[in-house]
Amino acid sequence: MALAETPFSLVCTIKRANAKDIRAMQDSLVSETESQEHDKNTFSFRLSEANAKDLRAMWNTRIRGLIAADEILQAIETAGSSTKDDSKDA
Repeated sequence: MALAETPFSLVCTIKRANAKDIRAMQDSLVSETESQEHDKNTFSFRLSEANAKDLRAMWNTRIRGLIAADEILQAIETAGSSTKDDSKDA
């Protein structure tokens, strides 16, 4: 049975220099949508919906999740660099 095409869809590709960060961001979406890893620094996911309003809502949910994951990664990196700086002074 062939899958029916939905009239509204998008593909989002995420790329980061840090492979660990990209993996963490991809993992943050695991309960929300399937994603495809392209290489160690890039992944993408596809959203398809029957109407534009639902696609927008799904997009907003996924992007908010990615923003939250990115903010957490930045906080961890900042805390890590702060700890490393403190050890130099000891």
